[in-house]
Amino acid sequence: MSYADDIPFVHGLDLCERFFFDIVKPLLDEYYPSLEYVACRLGPGSDVLNFDTTQSRDHDWGPKLDIFLENEQHIDELNLFFMQNLRDKTICGYSTQFQAFNEQDKQITLINVSNNQDNTCHGLRIMTMKQFFIDYLNWIIDNGEPTYQDWLTFPSQHLLTIAQGRVFHESNNIKINHIRSQLAYYPKDIWLYLIGCCWQRIGQEEHLMGRAGQVNDELGSSLIANRLIRDIMRLIFLLEKQFYPYAKWFGSAFRQCTKYGSQFEPILRQIQLATNWKERESHLSIAYQQLAVITKEKLFPTIESSKITIPIEITQFHDRPFQVINGGMIADIIFTQIEDNHIRQLPKIGSIDLFIDNTDAMLPELRLKIKKIFE
Repeated sequence: MSYADDIPFVHGLDLCERFFFDIVKPLLDEYYPSLEYVACRLGPGSDVLNFDTTQSRDHDWGPKLDIFLENEQHIDELNLFFMQNLRDKTICGYSTQFQAFNEQDKQITLINVSNNQDNTCHGLRIMTMKQFFIDYLNWIIDNGEPTYQDWLTFPSQHLLTIAQGRVFHESNNIKINHIRSQLAYYPKDIWLYLIGCCWQRIGQEEHLMGRAGQVNDELGSSLIANRLIRDIMRLIFLLEKQFYPYAKWFGSAFRQCTKYGSQFEPILRQIQLATNWKERESHLSIAYQQLAVITKEKLFPTIESSKITIPIEITQFHDRPFQVINGGMIADIIFTQIEDNHIRQLPKIGSIDLFIDNTDAMLPELRLKIKKIFE
């Protein structure tokens, strides 16, 4: 839908919050005063991460939110109620009506349309809280806190949208914030395992960038350098205990949401802009050293340096003319700090975000199959 120039852009989360408090909540208070429910905006959508812009308004954007109930008893009734009572409502100049379109991947996309169009629906997703987490994470909240196999197969993007989304209302019997606290961040041993796996990935490829360039494969060398950049950025997110988003918002979140993003971005851009492998190596070496120092500060702040030594100096890769930080050595030191024997003995591949680079593999229905890797 194209919007009139006089309708100002409002970030989606703020629009949804206004929608709830100005329209949805008064209706529920009047007609369903005893209803126990949660109202929130969680799950997919650029607006959930506050990265939405005017471009985002072309699909799956607008006054929409989730209503979570204790059971399925009132779902159909509430859907009909809101179909009838939101038909002519607007908020901040935006219609509360949508048209649903089936995408080629069978996903349903909602397009915000004017109130006077036919075949419209409201933007409320009404379901049980249990069903939401089954649909979004393929995780049953009644089974208690996530296992380590769960943590390693929950996509970081999904965890981020649960953490960064907004809860507008919570009833006493439906404790969404308790569930969110369970998913707030990786347990310590999983955190250490993921940091170690990222360093191991660097150790496995840091010398390959120079080797490709040595045989005049600057395209291949540049490609490897960009893979290393991504792992450096992932490590920054992990060291700051932040989930990172998927590719579209990965760089934006790195720049805007991490403490060290502004420090690293100029260096990482120099790696990308370098015209030969020697230049890339020089800038990568700076990034590696800074990253090693941060790793040491974050993981071992109270341990005497004589007991645990994280290498922070660049050295030569065996007898070959390539400069490395020895990421594998750093990884091995980190793995020794993992207390849980099961996690310590896991294959050093990391979470689903690290060892699978495929969008469809992040679908909830595949998660239980991928979990078997860690059993």
